[in-house]
Amino acid sequence: MNLIENWVDRVKANWRAANSDSSFRKYFWLNFGLCLTIHYTVVFWIKINSTRPGTVLDDMAYHFLSPSDFSFVTFFMTYSAVFLFLFYIAQHPFLLQRGLSAFVTLFLIRGICIYLVPLSPAPGIIPLRDPITNAMAGEGTIFNDLFFSGHIGDLSLFFLICQNKKVKAYILFAAITVGLLLIWQRVHYTVDVIAAPFFSYFSYWIYVKRDLIWGPYVKKHLVL
Repeated sequence: MNLIENWVDRVKANWRAANSDSSFRKYFWLNFGLCLTIHYTVVFWIKINSTRPGTVLDDMAYHFLSPSDFSFVTFFMTYSAVFLFLFYIAQHPFLLQRGLSAFVTLFLIRGICIYLVPLSPAPGIIPLRDPITNAMAGEGTIFNDLFFSGHIGDLSLFFLICQNKKVKAYILFAAITVGLLLIWQRVHYTVDVIAAPFFSYFSYWIYVKRDLIWGPYVKKHLVL
């Protein structure tokens, strides 16, 4: 109980301090609105792109892994990691400011890559059952949004942003496990999974590590 109470106290104190700055209030909500707009624009584009033919790759991993349905394990590992990350970042409004931009930039890059690298799902694919993604974005019937893996891209970005060692370790474990299961289930090719962290690092580098967009304003307020 003390853990929850301490967390609530930190969230309240940090957000109270952040909201006392009029510049933060303005830029945070502008950024939040822009992120939502870009997110749903890319989702709309992915739906339009869903009937576009693509290349079927001969993935060597498929020769050793017989497809099986790991939807529940993938769902649990992914969203438990998401929950822990949200629990962490809710305490850091200025870090959340940059994290939002990095997340949506990653999503935008993924939309571009899906267009530039059209792939079709592998024979024997077992569709991933993810009720949350399907409810939020209606992606339950889209199977050619392959390059690169959104699951691994998001988890990699969360890993990079998070500074809590225990949460960071769990996110890394979840990312490795989910990546393997996505390949095993033939939801993604190996290259989709391996490439994702590199795009995550690019988005992280721009908005969080180097802070090239928000500049010294956010940096001087950032407390991890």
